[in-house]
Amino acid sequence: MNKNKEDLIEAAGRLILQSEINSLSIEELEMRLGLTHEELSMHFSRDNDILLTLVISLETSILQLIDNMANISLTPDEALQTLFKDLYRLFEQKPIFLSVIFDKHLEERNSEILVTIKRTKKSVESFLLQIINKGKNENIFQAELKSRYLVNRILVSFRQHMNEKWVTESFLKNIEHLKSSSSED
Repeated sequence: MNKNKEDLIEAAGRLILQSEINSLSIEELEMRLGLTHEELSMHFSRDNDILLTLVISLETSILQLIDNMANISLTPDEALQTLFKDLYRLFEQKPIFLSVIFDKHLEERNSEILVTIKRTKKSVESFLLQIINKGKNENIFQAELKSRYLVNRILVSFRQHMNEKWVTESFLKNIEHLKSSSSED
């Protein structure tokens, strides 16, 4: 069976969403997809390579989102709204990204993953800072607080919102799993 890397990432995402991030391994993907070790090792040599590829996919999606916004003419208040609507939509469409970035053990896995997440966060911070500064310069935003502080508070609030959403969805998924397990007994 010949799978491209995007198919493998989708399968890895489904595995994480079904069984948590700790169940992700090359061996598990081989078993679930019916691939040989040689077929899968053409794309990934270590389990963490799969996670790194997922994080790079998140970074690429966010950079594309920012690039798209930068190429259209929006007022700062429209840009602020659009940015967070688009980010929310991205995480809605690909909940695997939330599972990866909110994983408690991610720090232990691979420093390259953390570097990529930090780089992605810096890209969003920089773009949001541009929006806020432009809004302040045009007197659309009239906050006396420093722009960097506003960026930090906005992103922390968004992260908390997305974390609460992820926790709730994980909780509901676990309830469904328990219900299906108890009905099998």
